[in-house]
Amino acid sequence: MKWLYIIDPLETLHPETDTTYAIMRESARRGITSYVCTIKDLLFTTRITGNVRQIAFGGERPWLGDVENQSLDDFDLIQMRKEPPYDLSFHYATALLSLTSAPVFNSPEALRAFNEKLIILNFPQLIPKTLVSADVDQLEQFTRAHDDVAVIKALDSYQGKMVRKLEKDDPRLREILHDATRGSTLPVMLQEYIHGVSEGDKRIIVLCGEILGAVKRLPAAGSYISNLGAGGTGCRTDITDKEREIVTTIRPFLATHGIHFAGLDVISEKLTEINITCPTGLQHINRLEGKHLETEVVDCYEKLIR
Repeated sequence: MKWLYIIDPLETLHPETDTTYAIMRESARRGITSYVCTIKDLLFTTRITGNVRQIAFGGERPWLGDVENQSLDDFDLIQMRKEPPYDLSFHYATALLSLTSAPVFNSPEALRAFNEKLIILNFPQLIPKTLVSADVDQLEQFTRAHDDVAVIKALDSYQGKMVRKLEKDDPRLREILHDATRGSTLPVMLQEYIHGVSEGDKRIIVLCGEILGAVKRLPAAGSYISNLGAGGTGCRTDITDKEREIVTTIRPFLATHGIHFAGLDVISEKLTEINITCPTGLQHINRLEGKHLETEVVDCYEKLIR
């Protein structure tokens, strides 16, 4: 069996925290021949190919083979694990990946179709009060209607970047909204501020429609951003009945669109984001709970492709 991982440059991955790293090590441990490449290594002449390198583990650092140009159709599985941001290079890569006959997880069509912020709009009953608009008047009205604060998010933000609280009495409110929307030309997302965020949010990892694990993320002192990549701290957590209901509700949607691995962000039992490009958190859960969840990921993927 032969698997390909499309990743960021290997030297930028952190072996002790990176989810992709854990999955690659587990697949290699099972004797699956594993290869890596980056987005820039994808190309099309008469077919979709990649300039790939075999990767193996065992020493202090992974071993990388020489560059080989291989047809993507020859792989048993391709995992798109390039981290955000979702930009044009990512977009074009998903278009190229749609040309291969090999299974790609997550589906490149789903990656193109569903922005990680906007995807939650498919489930209005599960999310906080939300407005997506480029109109400054509408955004201002929404902000002033919700307690004392709201939250504004750029639709291409990640790891809590470009997320900020808006005070409804801020004299610069319209200026902030004007800048965020680039003069009412670029949509942004506004949501009611959930005060429970001070007690952390949850990253719930969903694998093939089932809950794989979860980590509670606590913001650093003086911050409301709890993302682990932005200074948040992970701790053990339990899954509530309401959170299980959220997963049950979105399960058919994920299955229909070939989204096999997703990271749900939940605050006070409200769904705030569904990460599908490169969900993370697996190794944090492993350390907190003494597990090796990557074994379940590889088990699931082997069953799917067989």
